[in-house]
Amino acid sequence: MDDSNLDTSRSFIADVYLEVDDARHPLRINDSGWLQILKPQINGHPILPTTLWFGCYEVDGEAFYVIKEYTKGGSKNGDTLGISDDGQLGFYASSSPRQWHIGRRDGEALVPRSTPEAPFTVATKGGRRWTAHGKDCMAAKGTDSAFLVHIHKIGVYRF
Repeated sequence: MDDSNLDTSRSFIADVYLEVDDARHPLRINDSGWLQILKPQINGHPILPTTLWFGCYEVDGEAFYVIKEYTKGGSKNGDTLGISDDGQLGFYASSSPRQWHIGRRDGEALVPRSTPEAPFTVATKGGRRWTAHGKDCMAAKGTDSAFLVHIHKIGVYRF
C-alpha cells in the first residue's frame, strides 16, 4: 500500500458498536482474530470494544479504507481486516489489504471532523456489507446491520 495516497484528514481511530434495542454491543477481536459482537455488560461491568484504525486512501479519485486493530504498540503483525471464505470478518496478514467503503447510514459521506459518532455502513467494492449474524460479524450482500462508529481521534498516520 502506497502511503503517499493516505488521506490523514479522513483517517481515524474509533470504536464500533452494534445497536440493538437501544443497547450498544461492542465489537471486539477474539483470540482467533475474528470480529465478534459481545453483550454490552457481563456481570454488571461494561465490555469495551477493540479500537480500530480506519486508514483512508485515495486511488483514482475514489476513497477507500484499510482497517487495522489499533493499539499503542501497533497493529498485530500488520494484519488488516478481511473476509473469510464463509463471509466472516477477521484479521489477516496480506500484501494487498481489503479495501472498504465507509459512509453514513443516511447515504451521506462520513466526515470524521464533524462526526464524532454516527450510524455508519462498511462495504466492499462488490457490495458486501457488514452485518450481524448472532455474535459473528459478517460481510454479506443485502441489508446491513445498525452499526455505530465512535471516533476518538482523526489524522492518525502510523502506529
